[in-house]
Amino acid sequence: MIFQLMEEKPVPKPRTKEQMAGGRAKRVMPEAMVFFHNWSSFHGRSHRRRSSEPSIKKEHLHGIRKSQLHTLPSCPEHPSYRYDQYCQQCEVPACPGCVTSGLHRGHDVQNISNVFDLMREIVQKDTQELDMFISPFYDTVMSDIETTHKIVVAKHQERKKMIVEVGKNLHKIVDNITQRYLKDENEMEADDLKQIQSLEMRFLRLRNQVRMTVDENHQILTNNDFTKFIGQLLNYTSKNQHFRDVPERFEMVVADFNPSIPEEGELCEIIGSLGITKTKSIDRYRLPILRKITDKSHKTASSSHSYHLLGKIRTGFTRTARVSCSQDGDQLYVCGDSKVIKHFSKEKFELIEEVQTLTGNEPFDITVTKDGVLVYTDWEDGSINIVKGGKVEGLVKLTEWKPQAICCTYTNELLVAIKMADHTQSKIVRYHDCKVTQEIQYNDSRTPLYANPAFVEENKNCDIIVSDWTNQVVVVVTRLGKFRFSYTGNLQTSKNKKFNPFGLATDSQSHILISDCDNFVVHLIDKNGQFLHYIEGCHLQYPWGLCIDKLNVLFVAECYSNDVKRIQSQK
Repeated sequence: MIFQLMEEKPVPKPRTKEQMAGGRAKRVMPEAMVFFHNWSSFHGRSHRRRSSEPSIKKEHLHGIRKSQLHTLPSCPEHPSYRYDQYCQQCEVPACPGCVTSGLHRGHDVQNISNVFDLMREIVQKDTQELDMFISPFYDTVMSDIETTHKIVVAKHQERKKMIVEVGKNLHKIVDNITQRYLKDENEMEADDLKQIQSLEMRFLRLRNQVRMTVDENHQILTNNDFTKFIGQLLNYTSKNQHFRDVPERFEMVVADFNPSIPEEGELCEIIGSLGITKTKSIDRYRLPILRKITDKSHKTASSSHSYHLLGKIRTGFTRTARVSCSQDGDQLYVCGDSKVIKHFSKEKFELIEEVQTLTGNEPFDITVTKDGVLVYTDWEDGSINIVKGGKVEGLVKLTEWKPQAICCTYTNELLVAIKMADHTQSKIVRYHDCKVTQEIQYNDSRTPLYANPAFVEENKNCDIIVSDWTNQVVVVVTRLGKFRFSYTGNLQTSKNKKFNPFGLATDSQSHILISDCDNFVVHLIDKNGQFLHYIEGCHLQYPWGLCIDKLNVLFVAECYSNDVKRIQSQK
């Protein structure tokens, strides 16, 4: 999240009273000299040593006017004198009496006005450093923290919303299951009752027949008409045997409902767990001294650098635009004004294969993932595509936006510069597994950062670098999308034509390389935007696309000569 900084030797710390009291006075750099407000504390310890060294008169105070002498503190040991001297070894103010006493014998005692001037200069430089570098740095840190705060709050709100949605969905699922079970239960109840009713009707008929037979038999037995009685007995047929054969019947036992209610832990496993927030520690480090950075950059800019042409390859295109190489394997891809992307070996520049785009359109830009897989953007089709095993597959399809520049990050994500089809807006989008995880479009004042992104690249410190065709500027933002600086060319060295940035690359030291097509050079700047030097010579002509491998070997795609040149520094 925070850009990396050069290692610098820390500013020496002021010596403590205990160190000075120990008598081991050691001379330090002027930056380490500090005045204490309690002037009397330095000479509160006794001036035990005396000498006859001549006193230093007030007339030697060239930097302080006589009218100002009364403002200097008086020496508690010599009240008639004021602190108009300063001992470099002891790092304490002194008066003429202190000097003549022998306490500072052999020490570098200077006019205190010189020390005031020196300290004023130090304060001015410190103020400049605080104002120009340290304060903006902490502003960036605070801005990053505020952005992280917003992201964390938004993420937790999103998770809460999802938890509520899960609860609603579970209730809906339970309600649906309940309704289905009730429907099934009603249907089973109806079937069971139908069977029971059928059985009941059958045995009801039999029972009625039995009762009717009993009544008939009672009538025979109670008949007083002997003639009829004899006739009924002669015609009587027993039905008992028929009634003794009881028809088949059934018992019905309704099964109990035994619901399986999951335990809370089992239900949590089914629903899913809440991931714990992870924090990534950012190690402490010391900010460099601004003036040292400036001096070093100035020295580097004026130093001599030479580059050696290791080889070149003829691409076969009429216009060569982009080049991309993997960091580990033998992967070098080149594209231009053709539907074909050519795959070359990096060492011998031999053509390995040709990959044709899925739509037959020219690819806008290409990149190679950490796995050595080719990815390209199709501006006309609005798609981002991947090439696996020689087969082209679509990753992302845009509708209102058009993909332009693309690069693979150190975390194997994709940074894509996209532009509205009507050319009104541009932004950088981060994709992780084909999902948008970040969008970068505006600075803190809601001003658009980009007009027409040509190339995009990520530095080792996770800064995002974009070259803008329309504005002819290189814009650098942090990992979280906070503006860091912009580069509009080297103002110290004039070129024939205006700065025209195209291709981008970054090396192992987080230097940023920018191809300046119209001036036939490549700019090398440090991660803070300070110009270092030009990469020129090697007969560069219209340098366009750039890429660099793990050995810091630079590949330059020349637009109109149709060469890809392999260049290495010779320091």
